Amino acid sequence: MASVTFLGTGPGDVVAGRFQSSIVLECGGFDVLLDAGEPCSGRLLELGFSLNDLDAVWLTHAHPDHIGGLPLLLQACRLHGRDRALPLGVPAHLAEPLGHWLEAVLLPKNRLGFALEDFSWQDGTAVALGELSVLPRRTSHLPAGEGKEAFLLDISEADRRLVYTGDLGSVDDLDGVLSRPMDLLVCELCHFSPADLAAKLQDAQIGVLCLTHMASGLELRREEIKRLFESALGGVDAVYLPEDGERIEF
Repeated sequence: MASVTFLGTGPGDVVAGRFQSSIVLECGGFDVLLDAGEPCSGRLLELGFSLNDLDAVWLTHAHPDHIGGLPLLLQACRLHGRDRALPLGVPAHLAEPLGHWLEAVLLPKNRLGFALEDFSWQDGTAVALGELSVLPRRTSHLPAGEGKEAFLLDISEADRRLVYTGDLGSVDDLDGVLSRPMDLLVCELCHFSPADLAAKLQDAQIGVLCLTHMASGLELRREEIKRLFESALGGVDAVYLPEDGERIEF
């Protein structure tokens, strides 16, 4: 059985009681951090994860609510004695500034005590971690032509498939992933309406749907939104609006 644990589920405008976007995927014998919104390092420890056992960090895009916890995560790994390499997947435009950022906060790569193996996503080119494979797909969340990219992550292992959207520009960014069944879709609900997303997913085959990163104005409508998706999506087995700290198996 695979699972996801939601360290933070809040939107980018920050709301009390919710942390920023960060999820632990446990699948195929690996623990992978999907995005690193703050305070991901403290939340990992609080929920029983070891910083030394983290196998990779995969970032969807460079907005602060998705990467703001990264420097402290790396510092915490160093102080907790991590000594094995940490693969770090990032959008290409972030690769060079990342090194400067770490220098600026006094965490140069050569003083971490472990190898930070950062690499850049290439749209449509899969990356392997053991038997786990991640296929990054560019989304329209960041404007085309500015040299900055945002990705959703299409992750598979054996007969399991998970899609993690990060942030989308519109529901049409899902067009490339909905043609095949998936065991889990973790989809943001901040940049379009619940009705628009429900219409897009109407014919999709999804085992578990997790709606996260919800716009702050939707917070008081959580039960209404859950009922909307449960009634509209006949091809979905279960719908969750996860709380921070919640673990869901798929």
